[in-house]
Amino acid sequence: MSGLRALGLMSAMSVSTHYVPITDDPGQRVALHCMAPTQPNGRSVLFVHGASFPTMLAFGFEFAPGDSWMGFMARQGFLACGLDFIGFGASSRPPQMANDAASAAPLTRATDAAREIALAVDYLRTEHGMRSVHLIAHSWGTMAATTFAATHPDALASLTLFGPIVPGSDKHDPGKHGSGKPAEPVHVAWWSITAEARYQQLRYKDVLPTPLSLLEPAIAQRWAGEFEASAPHVQGDPAGELRIPAGPVADIEAAATGSYPCDPATVKVPVFVVYGDYDNVTDDAGAVSFLATFTASPLKWRTRIEHGTHVMHLEHNRQSLYRSVDAFIRTAEALPP
Repeated sequence: MSGLRALGLMSAMSVSTHYVPITDDPGQRVALHCMAPTQPNGRSVLFVHGASFPTMLAFGFEFAPGDSWMGFMARQGFLACGLDFIGFGASSRPPQMANDAASAAPLTRATDAAREIALAVDYLRTEHGMRSVHLIAHSWGTMAATTFAATHPDALASLTLFGPIVPGSDKHDPGKHGSGKPAEPVHVAWWSITAEARYQQLRYKDVLPTPLSLLEPAIAQRWAGEFEASAPHVQGDPAGELRIPAGPVADIEAAATGSYPCDPATVKVPVFVVYGDYDNVTDDAGAVSFLATFTASPLKWRTRIEHGTHVMHLEHNRQSLYRSVDAFIRTAEALPP
């Protein structure tokens, strides 16, 4: 039975997790969470997460049964999958994460993550027969996604950058506005945070005007508990502390100085930059300047959605985000070859 037919037998709103080994790193594997389409169209979307929490706390988080961004895309006919990078969620942990943080360099850099995206895309094509893959990335994940698109010019149908890290911008300075990163420069393998502390950052109380609150109620009710359950606890660590790979933070710090892991001018697919009006990482000026660097893209969209922060996919206006990305993807697919 083919992989696609097997997926078709699944409950439409159930998630199946597949593990793809990293061939040049024995014992390490990435987790790919997939939701079967209700009416398959032979195409796929691949979600990649940001610097601190994995797919099922982001695109796969269910606000109610079947209500997630992955679920929305599955109902549009796409095989909807989300990748956990090494060190996150259901993917394996590098052995360095079990040691002292200062004993190794930052783990899971954008270039490493781009190679993991390549594994996922190849899996979708070879195991599930997907003729096109649309990549949707958030925050630091946009650096890995852009690097993959730049180095694999024929692999994608489109590239969506939600709340992207913009080279040369100090808006993503670590420690600003509860961005979910440690306040000091990171040159170690991993850093740590409690699930409750990360949840409090998601509220963006120092960014939003009082008394505006944007998070969906389900986030307050379940998100921190599910985040804590998503990562192993290491004996001897403070209670509740979760170890997070520090490579994304190192990449973000480098981007603030103008250093980016690839040249966006080599990306040859349609590109969409989307963000919220209260996003403290991406603003109008940064989005315009960044999108302008994608000079080889045949289609470039930019949208700012009102009443959204850097985690708009967890907020009241998330449906506007879902539908904007879906509209871009369908427009990209309608372009002449």
